[in-house]
Amino acid sequence: MRSTLASLIQNNKKEFTFISCMFLLTVIVCIAQFMGFEKSIIIDLTDSTKISTRDDRVSKGASISSYQMTPQGVDFTCQIIQSEFRWPYCELKFNLSTNNNGKLLGIDLSSFERIGLWIDHDHENQPGTRIELHNFNSAYSTESNNDSFKYNSIEFSEKKVPSPTWIDLHRFYVPTWWNARHDLAVGGTDFSNIRTMSVTTAGDIDEGVYKLTVKRIEFRGKYIENDTLFFLLLIVWSSIAGFFIRELSVSKDKVISVNKQKVKWQEAAFTDTLTGVNNRESSRKIFDDLLIKNNALSLLFIDIDFFKKINDSYGHNVGDEILVQFSKIIQATADESNILIRWGGEEFLLLCPDYDLVQATLVAEKIRLTIEQSLWVENIKLTASFGVAQKHQLSISELINKADEALYQAKENGRNQVFASDIVESDS
Repeated sequence: MRSTLASLIQNNKKEFTFISCMFLLTVIVCIAQFMGFEKSIIIDLTDSTKISTRDDRVSKGASISSYQMTPQGVDFTCQIIQSEFRWPYCELKFNLSTNNNGKLLGIDLSSFERIGLWIDHDHENQPGTRIELHNFNSAYSTESNNDSFKYNSIEFSEKKVPSPTWIDLHRFYVPTWWNARHDLAVGGTDFSNIRTMSVTTAGDIDEGVYKLTVKRIEFRGKYIENDTLFFLLLIVWSSIAGFFIRELSVSKDKVISVNKQKVKWQEAAFTDTLTGVNNRESSRKIFDDLLIKNNALSLLFIDIDFFKKINDSYGHNVGDEILVQFSKIIQATADESNILIRWGGEEFLLLCPDYDLVQATLVAEKIRLTIEQSLWVENIKLTASFGVAQKHQLSISELINKADEALYQAKENGRNQVFASDIVESDS
């Protein structure tokens, strides 16, 4: 065997020299990829024409916001005043768009991985900060309506996050209110054309004066995405492998192994990396398969109660551990025919084929009780709220919206309960 291999190398010196060089180049490229060789975009905080504020006065509220340019950055002041408007807020907004021959263009952040925030707060009980990246897409946005821009959001507590802090963009989510107003086909985060971004106060905030200074905002990402790089390397090395296939006659078992790996990659594209359940991208195929069978269908919209407080109090690692256990409990408690999808953040959908509203409600109550009685990390008392709806003649988007409305009612009624939609569509 040694003599055969030595003979092969001797007879193909150029080929093996090329392979050795390609291997060395691959190592160098991988080291550069994972050792911080990155591209960066730093937001200009010195152009006052690109900065503005907004507050709840546009919604008949009374809160007052203002900003001031300083050598340290942008000082933002928010005076929260309780009024008839239920959700007081203040917003510091940065315009990231440019005018190209009369056409507004945003920033394409789809190839970036994380955002860096240098924000100092001047309030001992700062309740939290929400970062929003507003994306324009003609498929769902109009120039005249800013709320039609897709809101990619993340909310965090400064007590648990240092300054500066780096947040992965994959942690951002689209708020439920935005999804409820748009078709399922345009769901999911979108960073391809970010026109504006905002630093806003948290959703639940007391009266008072809150101040913060935005010193720097930066986006970083790989010059070549990991998947793209791996794909290019795969192409290169597949070509090189062709030499060995010809010379060494690779066995059929190795070919079968490669095919299995491809299947795993395809499955991974539709699997939530944290919990291992179906992700939102898989939902279209799942719903299409169910509609082809033309079976009855009920849907559970599930949301963990007060999950943000858990993240704020115990950190995202504990939050992630709870999400993993939460999905496992649902799968273990639900029937085998039920299909679990992580919809986003702490929200899950449970599809119940061939279930009517009564049957699906019983499943929801069974899961709710199991969650309430389970032991959780840090001895956290965890509960969940459920909205249940049956498809009848509804479209998929309408079914999801109906379950979401039922979930909202469950929360309004005090959480830790199941609320079933009482609207029954005619099957005729």
